[in-house]
Amino acid sequence: MKKYFLLIILSLLLNSCKNNSEAEKVETEISTKNFEKIDQLQWLLGTWTNESEESFSQETWSKENDSTYTAYSFVEANGEVVFAETMALEQKADDLQLTAATANQEDSKPVTFKLISSEKGQFTFENKNHDFPQRIIYTNPVKDSLHAWIEGNVAGEAKKVDFTFSRKN
Repeated sequence: MKKYFLLIILSLLLNSCKNNSEAEKVETEISTKNFEKIDQLQWLLGTWTNESEESFSQETWSKENDSTYTAYSFVEANGEVVFAETMALEQKADDLQLTAATANQEDSKPVTFKLISSEKGQFTFENKNHDFPQRIIYTNPVKDSLHAWIEGNVAGEAKKVDFTFSRKN
């Protein structure tokens, strides 16, 4: 009787180890698949700058967690900050969203843009209901460089503003 009891306990232990191992494997597969979209933009992480005679621009991206990157961006001219915004890049299920909150615009309320395209290393986020911009595009044309632009229609006319940055760190 004792032998049967030990055999049953041993069998249960082996099965529970096997089930935990399988559960861990499934959990690992799920967690690695969950954030594939945002992982494509890991190259954004770090500090990017652009300096000219007229102004200095900086955009700094940080990883908050597996599904969220945040950024602070500003433009300085004549020693004063003339533009500043915070951004969050978030993967929610299969959607990737870029949310920007700009000081002194939109009453500083955040505006969300949804990823509509990620072809050939160009990531296009869109919000057709926003006044300007309606699209924000990020590319990494060559190592340690960032080309971004905003575009859309203003009073029925197409408008585009380009930003180029070099990696600081």
